[in-house]
Order: sequence, then structure tokens, then C-alpha cells
Amino acid sequence: MKTTARPRKKNEETPLAGVAALHGNIFGDTLPRHTIPTSWEDRAIKAWEYYQEEPLVANAINAWRTFALGDEITVLCDDPEIQAEAQATAWRLGLNDWLKDMILQLLVKGDAVGYFIRSREGDDVSEVICVNPLSVKFHHENDQMVEATQHPISPEGATLEPVPLALDQMIHLRWNAPPFERRGNSMVLPAFEAIELLRDYRRAERAIARRWATPLRFIQVGGSFGGRLIAPTDQLIQRVREELSRMDAESGLVVPFYVKAETYGTEGETLDTDRKEKQVREDILVALGMARSVVTGDGPNFATASVSMQRMVVMLKDIKQAARDLLDWVFDEWAERKGYTEYALHYQFSDLDLNAEVDQKRVLIELYDRGLISKATLQQKMGLSPQVEEKRRKSEEIVVDRNWSVQEISQLVALEVLTVDEARERLGLKKPGKKAREEAALTDVTNIYARVNSRLTNRDD
Repeated sequence: MKTTARPRKKNEETPLAGVAALHGNIFGDTLPRHTIPTSWEDRAIKAWEYYQEEPLVANAINAWRTFALGDEITVLCDDPEIQAEAQATAWRLGLNDWLKDMILQLLVKGDAVGYFIRSREGDDVSEVICVNPLSVKFHHENDQMVEATQHPISPEGATLEPVPLALDQMIHLRWNAPPFERRGNSMVLPAFEAIELLRDYRRAERAIARRWATPLRFIQVGGSFGGRLIAPTDQLIQRVREELSRMDAESGLVVPFYVKAETYGTEGETLDTDRKEKQVREDILVALGMARSVVTGDGPNFATASVSMQRMVVMLKDIKQAARDLLDWVFDEWAERKGYTEYALHYQFSDLDLNAEVDQKRVLIELYDRGLISKATLQQKMGLSPQVEEKRRKSEEIVVDRNWSVQEISQLVALEVLTVDEARERLGLKKPGKKAREEAALTDVTNIYARVNSRLTNRDD
């Protein structure tokens, strides 16, 4: 007899076969999971979770931020008074901590949103705020931002009333994103897969440790022994249980031949997760931008390691440029309110510059001595501002080197470059008093008069 299967409906699931029908999720842990969320909000939440829970991620992000910014930002200006006022403003607004928080949000979540509040008089900036980018929603029209609204969340978890943000008082930075993307990409994003794999290894380690610490034991009382069947009674089972409970773990216990104990859970080899975890940790650090030669201590060759180090230097410059953009945004508003728009401000970071090596500086100085680069280029490569240094150099007094010899100073006196008093000061000699100078002048006149009389006497003779 020919039978035909009932056709399944379109939305009906395919029935599981065999063992899977007994447990619907038996293969759930082995199926591939989507560890990278599709929406930006979910990716940012997951990246922040990894930053808070994984020490490896937190140390890498903090290292990038520390290497790029250092511990203090110094504001420079060609006018000393404006520089002092700008530095005081930076201390008053707490720009050091604010900048570190903004860079942290930028690297971890991919977005950084800043907001400043003007004073009541409107002539200064009273406060700068690091806004959580997850709480800000943007509205665009024709690829232009026209509205920004913050949806704050209270510490208790309640959603508060939305707060509109003025666009002229807000800055929005994105990390590693093209212009057409409205949100940035987290630095932790490439390490999502490796972090989940590391967590799988940790779960396996915990399961193995639990299996070894609490093994499963079976106590068999009775059975078939030598053709004899022993059926245990409840009193016999209870007595054996009490004897096993009272026994000392460090000594043996004598039991009848019909009592047998079997332990499950400690047999077999354990999973070697140390080597695998070490490799995964290296993959995470490489995904976070660290050079593999720095992480592992070795590399294919010196050229490859140099290229990797140069890539790290470029990333540090990108972070530093983002910090400069944030500082420019604050101080441009401050300079406009104060009327200092004609003055240029520069920022100096106490960072770890991987290019600030002795050999690199020596090459730059040799290029400048040979006239191949300008003084301004040399100062920029050294991390200095040419405008500020030029203004300071003009205000400084020209100082003669005190290590000059007496002969060199005497030549300068003969060339009328230095006076006698200046020469004595350079040599560290005390200036003669008024009486001593008069006596010296009188002695000079007497000597001149004696020489003139001698020449006249010789002429008469």
C-alpha cells in the first residue's frame, strides 16, 4: 500500500530526530552564535560590559589612553597672560578628567558626546559635561544632524524625561568610522569573538574543577557474589551509610564483601586550557591594536616589528588628534566669549611618545644642521609650537656662554662688543669701586704723560 506523507505547513518546524527529540536544546551550545550584535547600541553595551568585566580589555584601553594623553595637559599661548588664564580655566573646568572620560567613551563605545554650559552672563564657559552616548538619539535630515535628544536613566533604572541638546553646545566624535556612518565603531569590536572563546574556556575550566571537587559516588550494597544473591535490607543500607558518614577520609574502612563503592568524575585526562587561553589572550590584545611583537616578545623579523610599532604610533596620533579636537572645541568657545580669538592656543601632553628616542632626535638635529629641514619643522617634530617658541625667544635676554676663555673675552672687549665692566662680570670678577676706578684712570694719565715726556726728550737729544 502506498502512503503519502502529510505536507508540512510553511511555518511548521522540522521535527527533530533521534536523541535531539528527547532534548530540544541538546545541540544548542555547539551551534554557532552571533557574538557581534547588529545594532550600534547593543555593540556599545557589550563593549562596555567587556571593559568592566575583562581585565585584559580594560588594561589595553587604559594603556592606549595613558600613552596618548599622559597625566596632565598643558595649554600654551604666545601671550603669557592669556596662557595663564587659559590654564586656570582648564583647572577650573577639570579638563584633564573630562578629556580622559571622553577618550574612554570614544575608544570603548565608538562615540563621544560632549556638552558645555555657558555662564549666566554669557561671557564664559561654566561647565563641560561628558554625556553617555547611549542615552543620546540623533535625528538627521539629508545626512545633516538637525536634532539631538538625551534620554537619561536614573540610578534606580527609571527613564526620565527627554532633554533636548543644543547643537551649538554639543560635539560628537566617532572612532574609526567613515563619513557616511552616523555612529562610530568600538575598539573592542574586533575582539568580540576572541573574548567569547576565552569565556568558553573559563566555563570549561570551572566545570572541570567542579567535577574534580565534587565527584559522583555510588555505593552498592548487595548483589550476586559467587552464585549467591544477597538482597540488602533497609537496616543494612542504613548501617552502611552511617559507617561511611562516620569514617575518616584519611584512613580506610573495612566493609563486607557485598559493599562496593565507585567514584565517577575524576577519571580521564583534564582539558589543557592554559595554552589555549594564552593564545586567545594574545589574539585579544592584537585585536585591540597592540603589535604582536609587543605582546609575545618576538616576531618574524625586525622589519615587521618596526612596521607594527609604527602602526601603534599612528594610532596614538589619532587618539591625540581627537583630544586636540575636543580641547579646541572648548577653548574656541572660551576665546570667543573672552574676545581672545586672535590668539592661538596649543596643547602639550605628558604622553609616552614612541618616536621620542635619542636616535630619532639626533637624526632631526643633523637634518636641521645640514639645512635640509627648517627650524619650525624641527620644533614640530619635537612636539613644540614654533609660534610660542619664537615669541619666547624674542623676549629672552641674549646670554653669553660663561665657559668662554679669558682670551676670547679679551677679543670681544678689543672689538668693542663687550665693555670692561661686562667682561669682568662674565669672568666673575668684582667690579672696582669708584675710588679704584679714579686711581686707575689717574695712573693711566700719569703713564701717558710719562711716555709723552720720554718721547719729547729723545727727540731733543
